[in-house]
Amino acid sequence: MNGFIDEVCTQGVLMKEVISYYQNEGLLKIDQIVDLFKKRNMNKVIMTGMGSSLYAMESVKSYLTGKGIVTLSLSAFDLSRFEFNYIDDKTLVIAISQSGNSMEVIELVEKAKKITQVVGIYNNEGCKLQEIADIVLPIRAHKEVSITSKTYQFTMFILNVLAHRLTGELNDDFWQEANEIADWSEKWLSDYENNTKDMYEFSKDYLLLDLLANNTSLATAKQLSLAYREGLHNCTAVWECADYAHGQYHSSKLGKDYLAQMFFPVFEDDTKEMKMLNYILDHGGRVMLFTTSDIKERERLFVVKLPKFRLSLMPLVESIAAETLLGMQFGPTWVKDH
Repeated sequence: MNGFIDEVCTQGVLMKEVISYYQNEGLLKIDQIVDLFKKRNMNKVIMTGMGSSLYAMESVKSYLTGKGIVTLSLSAFDLSRFEFNYIDDKTLVIAISQSGNSMEVIELVEKAKKITQVVGIYNNEGCKLQEIADIVLPIRAHKEVSITSKTYQFTMFILNVLAHRLTGELNDDFWQEANEIADWSEKWLSDYENNTKDMYEFSKDYLLLDLLANNTSLATAKQLSLAYREGLHNCTAVWECADYAHGQYHSSKLGKDYLAQMFFPVFEDDTKEMKMLNYILDHGGRVMLFTTSDIKERERLFVVKLPKFRLSLMPLVESIAAETLLGMQFGPTWVKDH
């Protein structure tokens, strides 16, 4: 077992601890934020960070916007240097940095605090973000030394708690789903080798890996691409499916050297997603499809059947299965080289 898998396998147990914290003590901090949002008649949420912290925001952005709360996710660098005028005194800024010391995030927060209130989400106690943010939400993932996994998972969960509290939908159904995800994750991880071995055999020996997703699952794909590049130093790209269909799909003509991992919780006939899957298979490529839908396997198609939860929580499930596959691809002697 390498260091990455080691940390991934702690997620089931730790997730239960994080859920418990945000149902109790942490919920007081969440309510502080919601009260602030309402009392100041705020009308916009801007989430900002870099790398994994930025990608985690995809999990809740469309949910909040769909509930009538205008929500943007922007890199801290772009927001600070080029798009700062998005921020006014009616904007709730949520700044995320796992280390709590990311230079771009700290720069942005110091500027934004002069205009509005800033929420800081961090993992490392004693960090700069904890010191300067108006309200702070700890990730509570314990120390993370390998490629980001558990801090990323718990960031998405915390964003979900805050988003559902802002919309008035943080109810018993939400907490039940969260605990079911933690139970499923713990079960998958307790036997990850058997759960992942067929995925591993299917996904060997490719030259180019594309990760395709829509909506909230872009959180999974973007973070996974970063982990592939950090761990395997390979050529990996992320595509929103409709954009992929505007020409990027021609890479699948590499045939057996091409692998697409597709993250679509709902996968249906007569859709762009199905059209792209068929195109890849027709040209000799391979597809690993992560979905809750009932899909028959075909030649060069591997279906990873996942339990069904609300869309904003599905990346927590997708990531567990995808990360154990990646961890096995690293091999037992892998060590982080940066």
